[in-house]
Amino acid sequence: MTHPSPLLARARSRVPARLVAASAIAGALALSACSSATGGTGGGSTAGVPEITSSLPAAGGQAKEVTWALYNEPTSLDPIKISDFPPQQVITNVCESMLTLTPDMTIVPNLAESYENPEPTKWVFHLRSGVKFHGGGTMTAEDVVYSMKRSANYDLGSMVAGAYDQVKSMEATGPLEVTVTLKQPDVTFVQEMATSSGRVVSKATTEKQGETLGTPNAHADCTGPFKLTEWKPGERITIEKFDGYWDTEHLARTDKVNFTFVRDAASRVNGMLSGEIQGAWNVPPSGFAKLRQSTKGNLFFGETSGAFIAWVSSLEGGLKDQRVRQALSMAIDREGIIKAAMGGAADPLYTVASSGTWGYAKEKFAAASKEIAAMPRSVEEAKKLVAEAGPQPKITLAVTNAQPEMPIVAAEIQRAGKEIGLDVDIKTMPEDIYNSLYSDAKAREGIDMIFTTWQTYYPDPISLYVFLQSDNFYNYAGWKNDEFDQLVSTARQTADQDERADLLIKAQKIAAEDPTWIPIFQPYNPVYLAKGLTGVPTAAIQHNVPWAQGLGEGDATGGK
Repeated sequence: MTHPSPLLARARSRVPARLVAASAIAGALALSACSSATGGTGGGSTAGVPEITSSLPAAGGQAKEVTWALYNEPTSLDPIKISDFPPQQVITNVCESMLTLTPDMTIVPNLAESYENPEPTKWVFHLRSGVKFHGGGTMTAEDVVYSMKRSANYDLGSMVAGAYDQVKSMEATGPLEVTVTLKQPDVTFVQEMATSSGRVVSKATTEKQGETLGTPNAHADCTGPFKLTEWKPGERITIEKFDGYWDTEHLARTDKVNFTFVRDAASRVNGMLSGEIQGAWNVPPSGFAKLRQSTKGNLFFGETSGAFIAWVSSLEGGLKDQRVRQALSMAIDREGIIKAAMGGAADPLYTVASSGTWGYAKEKFAAASKEIAAMPRSVEEAKKLVAEAGPQPKITLAVTNAQPEMPIVAAEIQRAGKEIGLDVDIKTMPEDIYNSLYSDAKAREGIDMIFTTWQTYYPDPISLYVFLQSDNFYNYAGWKNDEFDQLVSTARQTADQDERADLLIKAQKIAAEDPTWIPIFQPYNPVYLAKGLTGVPTAAIQHNVPWAQGLGEGDATGGK
């Protein structure tokens, strides 16, 4: 099982992995910002809300070498042991999944050229022929089944094993055919095959590497448009164009990408401003203003399915009373937080699942979300609820300064609490101690609320609402609502999307009226590119798809 970070957790139908920033596109309604085709001069005006850039122009020329910044050095590049954005941003260019996502979050064939669901509990994947691994082998059904079983193995330390919890069997039913039988219908399984859960490695190479796979001297043998060629610990990771890539019409447009590790946010921004760094995801909000004025490059903002959540971690202390939690959610100034913490690059959020998760029944989800957003939120109403609840214990919020947004959100909750009659205390922790809150119940003792950003990797609100079920590892508060549990469980087995939406909307309303996950904002997806480069997706799919495949020479602003 894996754990989220104070910054971002990857939302799945299982325990999520530790990640760090906001991403993964919304194929749903456009965010409230003004939309543009190319983003003008670097993602919008220098004041107010940044523009959302729907896409960048395709590369017109082949780039030789690009330096891309990661905010941390990966601890492993084993495809099943990745739990942070930096290794995801590397390995997704190297190792491909059975299915893949388009920028509008549509799931389409990839290494499996087609798939079918002949029975509610059976999925059949028909594989592409002639797909080469970087090491020279040819992909077969045996490789795919081996990769799936490896991903499903908790004992190997797999961080994606939960995606296979409902799997009864996986077998090669032909040289290029794989059949998966589930214990019961589960609409999330096939969607997971478009994420890191469905990545394929060479069986022969991986068996030889054994436990060394993912270390600096044992690179994953996969099929992606780039191959991993060097990892110099403490310095850089290099990936290079794979000339034997199966999709010959979409060979990488950059010969070499060097990932450099720059943990300090200010240093990353300065590197972009100087031209030393030519690209980066996870751009620090503190650098937005300077980067939007830069003559060295352009800052763009794409859509995301991320959600910054104030996460109730205990129902034993100051947040035990439902009315107190409702009141606190009412009193929080979300717009003020967005301005102060995110440079305007976010939207207020009132439901746990943001618009980026609405991959179907969009009008239904939009109407339901609007209804919840319109619920009374006056300070006076919040004061009444607190008064009805009576005197309350002190509420303790835990934060880490490692993520600049966190202290700002905590300070606003403290202010809002005081205004409505609550005593809120902020406890600041070092990053490593804060991270332990996500895995260690003892570490959470005395803590009433923590913060995180949850991210969906496929477009379905169920990928978030499963975490609020009473038996889920991440239901730290121990919140239980039998009707909610039943609605989500039924939705997970409901193939009809309209019916599934109806079930999830009912569950969503319960979660909003009795909040233990208090949504704060839906962040945009920032990406920085030096002048002369273009072709990456702006939508936040960079942790699932080979985003550097299209990176190359060109004008990202479309000549504007």
